[in-house]
Amino acid sequence: MPTDTYSEALRSLSDLGPLRVWSLLVTVFGDLAPDRPLDGPTLSAVMAEIGIKPEASRVALHRLRSDGWVTSVKKGRNSLHSLTPKGRTDSDAARGRIYGDDQTSEAVVVLTHGMVDLDLTAFAQVAPRVFLCNPAQPLPSDAMRLTPDSLPNWLGPQIETETMRDAYKSLHAVLVNIAEELDNGLNPIQIAALRVLIVHAWRRLTLKHPHLPRAAHSADWRGHDCRALVLNLLNRYPRPDLDTIKPA
Repeated sequence: MPTDTYSEALRSLSDLGPLRVWSLLVTVFGDLAPDRPLDGPTLSAVMAEIGIKPEASRVALHRLRSDGWVTSVKKGRNSLHSLTPKGRTDSDAARGRIYGDDQTSEAVVVLTHGMVDLDLTAFAQVAPRVFLCNPAQPLPSDAMRLTPDSLPNWLGPQIETETMRDAYKSLHAVLVNIAEELDNGLNPIQIAALRVLIVHAWRRLTLKHPHLPRAAHSADWRGHDCRALVLNLLNRYPRPDLDTIKPA
């Protein structure tokens, strides 16, 4: 059992940023149980493998239930937890950004009629009234859409933040090390914990900015490289059947 490299992988992923337990649970449901209930003992086993204390998980579950994101029902001595319709809708809306291939090869320039507040996770502001976005992104009704033949080198440093560039560099280094050092002999609970932390680290970054082609970014941007590594690792460690990680 590759205990040392596995433990190091979990530690490195956890150290990338503070683990907000409620947000981590969102990742657990979205990756491991998007369309079926997750029983209490199995959920507790996954969270414990990651290093989350039971009381922290209970508080986080209560918050998600209060927010209408998760529902829980008793079944015998245990509880079954599952996404609500709202939780499933929100999870499905992010699924393409998290698990989709990097097929974006172009971007469009959006010129708005006046000063507007657009979602900066979907639109990158270049100048007043001028934005850059993915061609599939719905536009304001009165906006003008322009398709540039090429994107200038100065664009990346203008639409990126140093914080996001550094965050992607850190994630990239961790993912490269996991891909090179971690063996394939993991058991189902280890695979579940590893997947959750990989998806969580990736999700926290990729949902914070527009999905633009590599040409829109600077040479220091590692977002596209991280996507390739994430998809490779998730394919290498496929989602385990929940019944195989259920405690005895």
